[in-house]
Amino acid sequence: MRQFGQSDNDYTPIQLVRYIAMLVNGGHDPGVSIVKEVADVNGNKVNSDEIQSYVDKRLGITTTKLPDINIDPKNLQAILEGMKDVTTDEQGTAYSVFKNFNIEVGGKTGSAEAGKDAKGKDIVNAWFAGFAPYNDPEIAIVVSVENGQHGVYTAEVARDIMTAYFGMNGDITEDRTAQPANGQQN
Repeated sequence: MRQFGQSDNDYTPIQLVRYIAMLVNGGHDPGVSIVKEVADVNGNKVNSDEIQSYVDKRLGITTTKLPDINIDPKNLQAILEGMKDVTTDEQGTAYSVFKNFNIEVGGKTGSAEAGKDAKGKDIVNAWFAGFAPYNDPEIAIVVSVENGQHGVYTAEVARDIMTAYFGMNGDITEDRTAQPANGQQN
């Protein structure tokens, strides 16, 4: 399982997204969903408890509820405002990505050193952790890219996911015509 962090801190993306969700919920664990819904071949939705049970079993999850984070409300507010500044303040590391976004986002970019490659060059994994809308969060997200160098690139991916989640992409038509790899018609 991919983990990122520095020094003795190693976290999986699901651990970070759960932490972000807890912060925006005042320290309370809202639970995390990996799968929103599943439908059978006839379009009938599978029971969400059945899905959760299956996912928990496959991932080896035994505890579904985490204890609350005991954090002073002033400190929590400072953290959340700092995350908003990352995306709304001109000095924020993800400002360029979210400056014209229709929804206010809180986030944090990051880069985590992951050792050296075969040539001795530093491997730096990039990540973005965030939530939206800022004042009434519906979604928490973490994007991680191995050897991505800087979190601003992962913020772009998070923005695209949020765009789709909030239905802000309008009418998208996709050309599903198969084309040969060399670009020539058969």
